[in-house]
Amino acid sequence: MGDIQNIPFIQHFLPANYPQSVCPSYTTYASYCFASSIAGSAAMVLSTQALLVAVGVGNSSAAPMAAALNWVMKDGVGQLGGVMFASLLGRGGVDVGYWQSQLTKLTGKKQSKGNYQTGTADTNPKRWRMVAAIALDCSTLLEICTPMMQPSWFLPMASLANIGKNVGFLAASASRAAIHQSLCMGGSVPQAESSVGDQENNTEDRAIPAKSMSFSNNLGDVTAKSGSQAIVASLLGTALGIFLSQTFCSDHGTYGIMAGFVVLSAAHQVCTYKALRAVPLKSLDRHRLHICLSDYITTNREVIFRDKKVYDEGHNVLTPMQVSNRDSFLPLMAPDDSVNWLTIGVPLSEICPSGVDELQSLLIPNTDERLRISNLYGCEKYIMKINQDDNTVLLTFLEDAAENDIMKGMFHAYVCHEILSNGNDGTHGSLEQMRSRIIEDAHKITNEQLPVFKKDLQKCGWELGSGYISVECGSSHRLGIEVT
Repeated sequence: MGDIQNIPFIQHFLPANYPQSVCPSYTTYASYCFASSIAGSAAMVLSTQALLVAVGVGNSSAAPMAAALNWVMKDGVGQLGGVMFASLLGRGGVDVGYWQSQLTKLTGKKQSKGNYQTGTADTNPKRWRMVAAIALDCSTLLEICTPMMQPSWFLPMASLANIGKNVGFLAASASRAAIHQSLCMGGSVPQAESSVGDQENNTEDRAIPAKSMSFSNNLGDVTAKSGSQAIVASLLGTALGIFLSQTFCSDHGTYGIMAGFVVLSAAHQVCTYKALRAVPLKSLDRHRLHICLSDYITTNREVIFRDKKVYDEGHNVLTPMQVSNRDSFLPLMAPDDSVNWLTIGVPLSEICPSGVDELQSLLIPNTDERLRISNLYGCEKYIMKINQDDNTVLLTFLEDAAENDIMKGMFHAYVCHEILSNGNDGTHGSLEQMRSRIIEDAHKITNEQLPVFKKDLQKCGWELGSGYISVECGSSHRLGIEVT
């Protein structure tokens, strides 16, 4: 597939200087996206045919004015639904954890252990692109079903379908920028290594700066070529849809249209999933950080827990492409098993039910004297607790926690979980003392290993600057402490 640019006229649909100007997986992504757009456009032709039948086109008894009014109204309702969705997107209102927490408050039931991050279109664009694909296909299916219902059902069904389509279009548009940014200028080209050590000594700005942003300087070109590819795919899909509607589907009526839709929808979903699998996102959300941390701790267990000095720096952190091959981004599904043992953003009433005294015991002293001087309360910008009921880890960040603090809290939590899972603590005494000692030991390991881990992340191409690390979900809380 590397010689695709030699096909006549194909260079007009590829970014300038292809393939050097894009990441190695760009061809795979673009090919599957092209096939996905063809299938989606063809399915929409079939759904439009079904809608026209349902609204009365071709029926001599149908009132033209009423049909036109219904058509305009369903478009208007769909656009309003899209506006409402856009107002929630990015504020946590469409986060599964947010609605679960609200339902818990209403019912009074105890919230299940653990939570997971749905993310926004910026932090988790793959999941939202799958949401878009599913929303579009579900809406198309609803439109195809309209001729089977009574005429009075046309407006509510068509309006609901149009809302779903607008949600799909908005979710796809919102996630497009982050996806394209990961595809341009080599995708996973490593950044300079020097900023990690410098950042450890910087107590004023704790976010790791991006040394170079050259990876995104052809974002406009990649986006423009993606648009031209989508236009051609849409034309081909429209032609395919017309062919199907005039041949196989026309011979079997609505059921023929339904059969054609099932095949096209399956192709649409599979191709979308395959395309997203080829996108190497370089930012770290909770799931991608989970993959990196789990693999790092498992691979380097001897170094981390047994104080061995043998360390191979070249094979310790997964690259963005390797993580992409393990990534899970299907909607409404927990992406990994951390949901069973880690809760991030636990409210104060749950993590410190005994009040201020318990809160003071959960503050973790920062052993770095330079950071203690700049920190008014001399502690880490997160609190952690091991739940006495099921040994799950509860982690809440303070309101001024930056990217470095988030990374440190997550590394600390994963080391605690590893100790609890493998019995590496060697601690005796009461259960409460054991849990406190585990947190202390894990904190010491974190201080020793985190700089190496971050250095390897940057060498492998991960972005650790401001805005590139996000692990909290819509139901997460942060803790504010006032020093008097």
